Amino acid sequence: VKDLITKTDNYVQQYNPKATPFVWTATADSILKKIERLCQRISETQH
Repeated sequence: VKDLITKTDNYVQQYNPKATPFVWTATADSILKKIERLCQRISETQH
């Protein structure tokens, strides 16, 4: 496992030197509302 971590870290440093952490821009409520709308749309389809 230690070797895998080392190789992964080396890969990231070489191919993504300007990496930044992902930051959520949407609220949990807005995400859940979108999921609710999606579920309503797909449940209304007549397969």
